[in-house]
Amino acid sequence: MNELRKLFDLSGKVAIITGAASGLGKSIAEGFVQYGASVAIVDIEEKNAKKVAQGIVDKGGQAVPLICDVSKPDEVQAVIAQVIDKFGKIDILLNNAGIGYRTNAEDMTDEMWDIVLDINLKGAFFFCREVGRDMIKRGQGGRIINMSSIAGIVGLETGNANYSASKGGINAMTRCLAVEWAKYNILVNAIAPSHTRTPLIEKLIKEKPETERYFLNNIPLGRLGNPVDIVGPAIFLASDASAFVTGHILVVDGGHTAK
Repeated sequence: MNELRKLFDLSGKVAIITGAASGLGKSIAEGFVQYGASVAIVDIEEKNAKKVAQGIVDKGGQAVPLICDVSKPDEVQAVIAQVIDKFGKIDILLNNAGIGYRTNAEDMTDEMWDIVLDINLKGAFFFCREVGRDMIKRGQGGRIINMSSIAGIVGLETGNANYSASKGGINAMTRCLAVEWAKYNILVNAIAPSHTRTPLIEKLIKEKPETERYFLNNIPLGRLGNPVDIVGPAIFLASDASAFVTGHILVVDGGHTAK
């Protein structure tokens, strides 16, 4: 049993988590630390990033807050350099930073399209590219986990054309990088949650309360996800427990896509 438990051990690993100042990213960062990893809390919100990192440090973990607009390649490169300078390496990348900018497709502006694709898809690629380069150079393999969504798998009725396109792109990019980088033992996977109680979803429900009923009607388990529901899957994909898993989109959706 002890040997099996070690499969999930992240001791000595260094992880970058983008969008880690709140929601899913925060929960995953805290989960990684509990399993032994050191984490870089990367976010555009400086105050919250520092708060999350300090909370981890106060409990005996290792964390550093780093501020970054993921859509800007120079800022991404700067973050990578700071993490390597601080911890000496990068073992795990979890691309979680993302936004939603909902409206009906016929009313969607060019700006609304561009900002979502720039952050959700281009930002994830920029981090994959820079971390991938470092992992290839080190020659020790690594884990890359991209945060997708059921919106990249099934159609929704909540004004998600831009968001869905970004997450469909994440899925395709994940598979492509998994194949390209398998020879370096860099495993690339994605997690696709259903609607989860993050600040983004809570804001939407507050603005349009009827949206919650729409979400629940599509989830057989009868509830929205909670950030903690994604922690276990993330630890699995970050650890030796998933040593033969790459190019996979792990759906965590309460049965949504099974309908």
